[in-house]
Amino acid sequence: MTMKLSRQLNRDNRGATLVELVVTFALLALFMVSATFIIVYTTQLYYNTKGETNGLEVSNMIAERVIGQIEGAKPSNPPVVTEDVNGDSSVDIDSIYFTDATGSKVTVTAKAQETGGATDGKKYICVRYDEVGEGPVKYDAVDWRFDSNAYMGYEVKALNFENPGPEYPENVLKMTLTLYSDKYGEYTTEYYIKCANVSSIIYN
Repeated sequence: MTMKLSRQLNRDNRGATLVELVVTFALLALFMVSATFIIVYTTQLYYNTKGETNGLEVSNMIAERVIGQIEGAKPSNPPVVTEDVNGDSSVDIDSIYFTDATGSKVTVTAKAQETGGATDGKKYICVRYDEVGEGPVKYDAVDWRFDSNAYMGYEVKALNFENPGPEYPENVLKMTLTLYSDKYGEYTTEYYIKCANVSSIIYN
């Protein structure tokens, strides 16, 4: 009786061998590596998509404000573009000066915004209305801006107004806006603006 039980126990030695354990852990490692690549790719895709969405929203917000005014420029003061308004080649910021549809003399550019005498060093779109000292409505010069929170972490890295080329009429200009975010990187958009009321645009 004892002998039979011993033989049965010896035959019942099923279990994980060393080779099986090695194969199992190798397969687990492969799955983990694959899962890591998928997670990294998904995260990058999310941030790229989020950056594109936010960049487009901020660009459209700026364009809606700026283009609407430039398009209505009056012929009494044709738009004048000044390249590299800061005189610093490392900062690619232009400006455009014109009289808008309401008769206000306006300058559009990008510069740092001061709050309480301090600035974070980031540049934002600035629409400056010159002082009006004559007429029924008088007001001091004023700088109009979007709140910095509206930029969703972006700032204006470059703002260019340029001649789009001979294939376009002389009263059409090209605006290139480049935004930058520490989180999402750069986002660039181009707009073609036609100043229907003027015959040409001056470039300095």
